[in-house]
Amino acid sequence: MNWTRYVFNFPALVVFLIPALFGCLGDDIKPLAEGVAAPKATLTLLNGETREVTDHPGRGQVVTFMSSWCPCSNDSIPMFKKAFKLHGENQRLAFLMIGIQDSRDKFAETVGKWDIPFPAGFDAGNKIARTYGVKQPPTTVFIDKDGKVKKFFYGNIKDVEEDFYKWLEGLV
Repeated sequence: MNWTRYVFNFPALVVFLIPALFGCLGDDIKPLAEGVAAPKATLTLLNGETREVTDHPGRGQVVTFMSSWCPCSNDSIPMFKKAFKLHGENQRLAFLMIGIQDSRDKFAETVGKWDIPFPAGFDAGNKIARTYGVKQPPTTVFIDKDGKVKKFFYGNIKDVEEDFYKWLEGLV
């Protein structure tokens, strides 16, 4: 019978999945707590310039960690562009997009395809993501004028549109 092939392969599947599952769950990366100072980190932007992630004293910041392959990341981009038009062009808030868990080329291609109007850089080795407690994309960190984490949100920002704009207003 054909079912015996599946029964005999089941132990191999379990042997593979259990370590993989516990490896993910055992990750000690914790999201930044609200109210803590946002960590200092240097990012190389796609245009070759370097910049400190938190280098905007006196202004709130929106830092979003994304990947080209992530549907939720791509779904969120139009809202970030709209938010930048409302708050970034007039320098009320600083926006930064950081590519993680991706290739630099694919991330750069996505930034170009979407014509991202604010700075974007690639986090080689996901070091900044780990420093910020980001496990996977999309994750957005809202930083207040004093450089403290105001909100840490994982997921498609489009799913919380009304809250998103309230969070932005709370940074202005």
